Amino acid sequence: MIGSLIRPLLIVWGVVTVAFAVVLAWKSVVGARETDVVIADPVEDRQAQEQKLVISRMESLLAWAKGLGIASLALILLIGGLSIYSSLMAS
Repeated sequence: MIGSLIRPLLIVWGVVTVAFAVVLAWKSVVGARETDVVIADPVEDRQAQEQKLVISRMESLLAWAKGLGIASLALILLIGGLSIYSSLMAS
C-alpha cells in the first residue's frame, strides 16, 4: 500500500522541484536588471518606475520560490519517512 504511494509522490516532488529551479532561474534573470542607484532627478522618474516594477517582480518570485522550496522539502521528507516506515513494516 505505502510502496505504491511513493512513486506518485516522487513524481509530484520532481515536478515541484523543477518548478522551484525554474522560479529561481527566472528570479536571477529578473534580478540582473535591478540596480542599487538612488534616483533624485525628476527626469529619471521613468527609471525609478522601472526599478519599482523590477522590485515588485522580485518580491513575487521570492514568495513563489519560498513556497515551492518548502513544498519540495516537505515532500522529500514525507517520501523518506514513508520509505523508512515501509521498510520497517516489511521486516
